[in-house]
Amino acid sequence: MHIFNIKPKFLLLSIFLSISYYMSGQNELLPDCGTVTTPESLEYINNIKPQIKKYEQAFAYSKTGKNNALRLVNSIPVKAYIIRSSNGNGGLSTSDLNHAIENLNAIYADAYMEFFLCDGINYIDDDALCHFKKGNESDLKATNYTPGLINIYFTDYLENDSEESICGYSNNVGRNNDIIVMKNSCATNDSSLAHELGHFFSLIHTHGPDNSKMTTELVDGSNCDTDGDGICDTPADPILSKSNINNFCEFIGEETDTNGQIFNPDTGNMMSYSRKSCRNHFTDQQLARMYAFYQTTKNYLACPSFNADFSVDTSVTCEETLTVNFKNDCSNITDWQWDIDSDGIIDYTNQNPSHTYNTGVYDVTLTVSNKSKTIKKTFSKFIKVGTEINLLQEGFEDFEIAGDNGWTTIDASKNGYNWYSNTGKTFTKGTGPLNDNTADNTIGKYIYAEASGAEPGDVAEFISPCINVTTSNTKLNFSYHMFGKNIGELHVDIKTDDGYINDVVPALHGSQQANQNDAFLKKTVDLSPYEYQTIKVRFRAIRGASWDGDIAIDNILIKSLEKEQATPDALSSIKVYPNPITDTALNIKSISTEAILNYQISNLVGHVFLSGTLTNRSINVSRLSSGTYFLTIHNKHSKIIKKIIK
Repeated sequence: MHIFNIKPKFLLLSIFLSISYYMSGQNELLPDCGTVTTPESLEYINNIKPQIKKYEQAFAYSKTGKNNALRLVNSIPVKAYIIRSSNGNGGLSTSDLNHAIENLNAIYADAYMEFFLCDGINYIDDDALCHFKKGNESDLKATNYTPGLINIYFTDYLENDSEESICGYSNNVGRNNDIIVMKNSCATNDSSLAHELGHFFSLIHTHGPDNSKMTTELVDGSNCDTDGDGICDTPADPILSKSNINNFCEFIGEETDTNGQIFNPDTGNMMSYSRKSCRNHFTDQQLARMYAFYQTTKNYLACPSFNADFSVDTSVTCEETLTVNFKNDCSNITDWQWDIDSDGIIDYTNQNPSHTYNTGVYDVTLTVSNKSKTIKKTFSKFIKVGTEINLLQEGFEDFEIAGDNGWTTIDASKNGYNWYSNTGKTFTKGTGPLNDNTADNTIGKYIYAEASGAEPGDVAEFISPCINVTTSNTKLNFSYHMFGKNIGELHVDIKTDDGYINDVVPALHGSQQANQNDAFLKKTVDLSPYEYQTIKVRFRAIRGASWDGDIAIDNILIKSLEKEQATPDALSSIKVYPNPITDTALNIKSISTEAILNYQISNLVGHVFLSGTLTNRSINVSRLSSGTYFLTIHNKHSKIIKKIIK
C-alpha cells in the first residue's frame, strides 16, 4: 500500500516534468529567427564569393599553423541600445549585456574577431518600443543610430511581420543599415545573438535560404557549394525542429534527400534551427566566410572615440622603395603597437611612426590600448610598392578580387561603394551587364561598381598599376557597360608625378545602353601627352540616385601603334655637349625622341640639347652608377619627365 501510494506521485511528477520539458523544448524550437535571406541578398552573397575566396584560403592556411600573422584578432565595435519603459524601468541588465558580449567573444575567437562596446550603453525609454515589430527600424534609427558600428537594440518583446514572436533579426546591407534587434530573453541564451551575428557576416541557415521548403542540398555533398547554405563542411540539413531532434540533441528524423539518402545534420551548428541549448559552434568554413566577409565588406567598422584606424600620406608607388608616414588621431589611446607588415612582430610603439618599404605588397596591423581595453585591426594589401608594367592588356580572367595583379580599389566615401570582379550578371535586377565583354559565348570576368547598399554620390576608385608610356602614339582602350534607371557617372583620370589629371575624356553620365543585354561600348583615350612618363589610370565611379546603377568595365588595353619614324614632331638635329671624360661630340640628324632612348645611352652622358622646327626639348643624362643613368626630359609642354635607365 505504501509503495502503491508512491507510484502515482512519481508518475505524476514524471508526467509533469516531461510536459514541462516538452513545452520548454517546443518553445525553444520555434523558428524564431526573423532574418530573411531574400533572392537578391542571396545572389549578392554568391556574386561576392570570388572577392572573399582569397581571404577564405588565407584563413584556412593560417589554421595549419603556417601563417601566424593572420591570427591577429580584429576588434569590432558594437553600439548597444537598451530599450526600457518610459519611466526608465526594466530592460536588459548591464551584467546580462556584458555576459552576452563575453559569450560572443568566446564563440568568434576562432574567426579572429572580438566585439567591444563603443562609448558605453545608450538607453531608450519608450513604452511603444518595448513591444517592437520588425520593419519599424526607422523609429529606432531616427535618433538612435551610429554609422560605422554594429548597432544592437535589446527590447522586451519582438515580433515579425506576421505578428509572431521572434528572438531577433539582422540587416547588413549597406553602411547605414548595420543593425541587429534582439529580444531580451534570447540575448542571454548563449546562441541566438551569435546566430544573428552570423547572418550579419553573410551566413545563411544551414537548411538554406527558404524556411518553408526542404533543402535541395544532397547528403553526399555533391552540390554543397551551390545548394543549402553554400558551405561544404556543414552537412545537408532538412530543417531541424522539435519533431526530429530529441532531448539529447540527437537527430531522430527519417527525412531523405532526392537520392533517397537519410539526412545526418549537425544539430550543434549555430546557424541551424536546432534547440538553442544544442547550438554551440561554427564550422571552419563558416568561420572563414565570416572573416572574409568582414575583411572585404565590413572593414570600415570603427569606434569614433577609440579605434585602431590610421591615415597615411602615401600608400602606393611605382618606385622600388616608399617611405610612409603613419598617423593615428585617436585621443583616447595610451599605447600603440605597429606591425607594419603583419608578420606578428611589433615594429614601432610610437603614435605616428615612419617606415620605408621595399618592393612588395604589405598588410598593416595596428594594436592600440587605453587604461582598460586593447583592440586590433588589420588593413589588408594596404601598401603597394614597385608595381610597374610597360604595356597593359587586362581582361580580368584571372582576377579573384578587383584588387589583384597590382590594381587598387578604394571606397573613397567609406560607405561600402566599391569595385568587384564578377562572372555573369550582377546580383541586382535591371542593371549591369549579363556577361563580360566577349565576342563568343564563353563566360568570362569583368569589374563592376556595385550600387546596392551605397549612398547617392558615393565614389569608388579602381586604379591601375604603374604604366610606362614609352612612345608618343600610345592609346588606352577600355570597354564599359552602364545600364540602369539610376546610373551615375564614370570618369577616367590619369595620375602623373604632379598628381591626378581628371576627366582625360568627357565623363559618361547616365545609362549608356538601351537594353541590359546590349554589348559593351568602347572608349579610347590618347596618352600621347604622357610620353616618357610613368602614369596610373583611375576609373572613378560615382553612384547614382538608387540601387539600379551598376557600372562595369572590361578589356583594358594600353598599346603603342606603329612606331614613328621622322614624323613632323621628330627632331632635326641633336648637339651633344660631351661629359668631361668624353672628348668627342655627337651629332645625329632627323631622329625622334624615342630613338634617343633606344640609342646607346652611354653616348648621351652629359647635356644634350634638342632642336627642331616644331618642338623644343632638352635632355639631361647623368650617371648614377656603372651602367645606370638618370634621364631628365623637358618636353614641349615644359613638363619634366624623369626615368632611370639601366
